[in-house]
Amino acid sequence: MFTLVQSVRSEWLKQRRSFTLWLIVAGGAFIPALILGIRILRPAGLPQIYAASGFWERLWIQCWESMSVFIMPLVIILCASLIAQIEYRNNTWKQVHATPQPFAAIFVAKLLILVFMVVQLLVCFSAAIYVAGIGPAIVFRHVDAPASPIPFALFLGRNASFFVDALPIVALQYLLALRFRNFMVPLGIGMAMWIAAIAALPWDYNYLLPYSYLAIDYTTTVESRVKHALPAAAPTLAFAYFVVFTAAGYVSYAWKGDKG
Repeated sequence: MFTLVQSVRSEWLKQRRSFTLWLIVAGGAFIPALILGIRILRPAGLPQIYAASGFWERLWIQCWESMSVFIMPLVIILCASLIAQIEYRNNTWKQVHATPQPFAAIFVAKLLILVFMVVQLLVCFSAAIYVAGIGPAIVFRHVDAPASPIPFALFLGRNASFFVDALPIVALQYLLALRFRNFMVPLGIGMAMWIAAIAALPWDYNYLLPYSYLAIDYTTTVESRVKHALPAAAPTLAFAYFVVFTAAGYVSYAWKGDKG
């Protein structure tokens, strides 16, 4: 356990110097910033919007529409593809493997950092939604603060579901990033699978595609016309994929002949 904690600390320090943090901040703030900008530029109907009940639920759904289908999968694909490039780009895999760390500690530490990046993305996105909601009430005197309270328990539960839905993307992209030295290979495969998942969303067996669960869960949440006849709940299927891809990723990493 001590070795794993030290490995996680080391990986955290390394990724702080990478592009991933800016990617997470930009991805989390992008959609709420657009909504805030539009509302500030078009303030005419804001008093009625802010006085209506269910204000935060509507804003949450509006922000998550693009986040679940486009932004979040793309950010995860990029972050997972970049995390192994820290070692490949600096030619430090041999130094990492020369340290007194078992392969399992190295593998799990990098995976935990990726999972924590998803948490960071969700926190940043939730904070940006709040700023987008409260911002016009601060800028304009004729706009009151939202009349309805924030349903924290509802949003926390839904965000937790989306977090689990994203785990298959994390695990599979991590497997690909460790397997291929060229950054474009895992990125290209991930983008192709993401596009295929979006295209197959109306398909009856769309749950077979591991990159589809964010979109499936969102469209289920907002009662879309797209019907999903799932054999189990989307987070349950997503977590099963995550376990399978994580196990396959570790076997691929531990048994790979050339790790540097």
